[in-house]
Amino acid sequence: MDRVAEVRKIEPAVVALKPRKRVAAYARISMESDRLNHSLSAQVSYFSERIQSNPEWIYVGVYADSGISGGDIRRRAEFQRLLDDCDAGKIDIVLCKSISRFARNTVDLLETVRHLKSIGVEVRFEKENISSFSTDGELLLSILAGFSEEESRSQSENAKWAIQKRFAKGKQWHTAAYGYRWNGETFVICEEEAKAIRVIFDNFLKGVALRRTAGWLKENGHVCSMPFIRYVLENPVYVGDVILQRYFTENPRTHKIIKNTGQLPRYLVTDNHAPIIRRETFEKVQKKIKESYEFNPAAHRIVKPSCFSAKVICGKCGRNFVKGLAKSNRHDGLQEHWYCFGKLRKKNCDAKNISGHRLRLACCEALGLDDFDENVFARTVEKIHTADTDVLVFHFYDGTIKTARIHYFSQEEKKYTDPHRKPFGYTWSKNGYVIVPEEAEAVKLMYQYYAEGWKIADISRKLEAMGYKSVRGKISRRVVTSSLDSDFYIGHRTVKGQFTASGADEWIENDHAPIVSKELFDTVQKRRAVELKKQERRIATRRRMDDEKRNGHPGQRQ
Repeated sequence: MDRVAEVRKIEPAVVALKPRKRVAAYARISMESDRLNHSLSAQVSYFSERIQSNPEWIYVGVYADSGISGGDIRRRAEFQRLLDDCDAGKIDIVLCKSISRFARNTVDLLETVRHLKSIGVEVRFEKENISSFSTDGELLLSILAGFSEEESRSQSENAKWAIQKRFAKGKQWHTAAYGYRWNGETFVICEEEAKAIRVIFDNFLKGVALRRTAGWLKENGHVCSMPFIRYVLENPVYVGDVILQRYFTENPRTHKIIKNTGQLPRYLVTDNHAPIIRRETFEKVQKKIKESYEFNPAAHRIVKPSCFSAKVICGKCGRNFVKGLAKSNRHDGLQEHWYCFGKLRKKNCDAKNISGHRLRLACCEALGLDDFDENVFARTVEKIHTADTDVLVFHFYDGTIKTARIHYFSQEEKKYTDPHRKPFGYTWSKNGYVIVPEEAEAVKLMYQYYAEGWKIADISRKLEAMGYKSVRGKISRRVVTSSLDSDFYIGHRTVKGQFTASGADEWIENDHAPIVSKELFDTVQKRRAVELKKQERRIATRRRMDDEKRNGHPGQRQ
């Protein structure tokens, strides 16, 4: 029997294809020389063509930063985007022309390369022929990066030297301040912005609050921050002078700009350009700022100072008390008050507010003064701690410590003083209510004119024409009416129930010196009674007519 030969089918071997690498490139230019010799467009075109021509690579893109120094990688937006894409797993290889294009800071370079290596991303530097995946790659990077960093530092020092030489010759930097424009040779005034500069100086000399000035600037479309206002008030550029090298870069690595307070020479160029502010005005402003600072060094030297600024410290949260204005009652208008900053802004403190009046009384007690003297206080008191709700601890510059109590009204004192009432014509003192002569004259005229038959509106106009003023600024009809109806002006006083122990109103006779006689007061009250009856009849008639209009007149057809 013949054996049949076995036939086997041989399958062709499958060759596994090598996966293609996702490749991106990074390009950067910073100095003018870079733009001439290594233009950004040339770098982008070179890397794009090179990556796309390699069949083993997948083109991801070219990340390019223009006009940015290589000293700090955090300031480069495209470089940061490249790192984000690497972290997201979108890139396998990063190409770069040289180490200096990637980073000039040795620490930043090594940290970035190590991070990319840990996530499987290779970095190749073409000029140095270095790969981060090679065995000696990190060693070579450390050495060459050190050279690159030193080169960057040398370039920075050369640039500083050139700038300082320009300053020494009186040649200004071309960065124009607000209110000016650079025309290629000097500063020229921008009238629209110059108007704002003049308002800032004028308001400061007039004592206008900086916040009001900032509000005006905002309403008129100008820069309106508080630091900007302070910068303007102290800048001699607005009188035509230029101070060169006011600021300098401390370290080429960090690029931190600090104010020159004597570390380097400064150069003053007077009458360099057209002024916006007169020199006399500028000198007055500087004098006022200096006086404010000498008055209270702890307070801000621009803001209108107070002897209490930065000296009253909360015993509960440790923050400073700040000044504010608030209404204590409807008669006194806005009064000075001091608030704990932790209570006012942070809302985490329950310290009691202190009125400016009570704070000064406590200071008089601690200093042994009859009348408060802010200059004496500023020279002697270092700080005040609010140990309790009504106790202040004074720390003096000579090391002594004293305590004083803030005087708040007791129930009996409220019954007598009634602090929520301050009638026109009187003021409150330690001895009770005392007459204010000028206001008392106005009250006497009110009673005299009304007894003679004058109308209240005519009395109001007459007193205003004569120059009399109330707490609110004018003698309104309401002031006249309330004065005519009050028996306070014959020496009597009614204490409201909220200030009495019984809870009922109490009447005190002969409580204080009268302004008008009892006879004149009674005469006025007789006429007031007649006038009030007439007024009631007019009101009743007006109401009846209004009702008839709404409901229809009885004689009208329905």
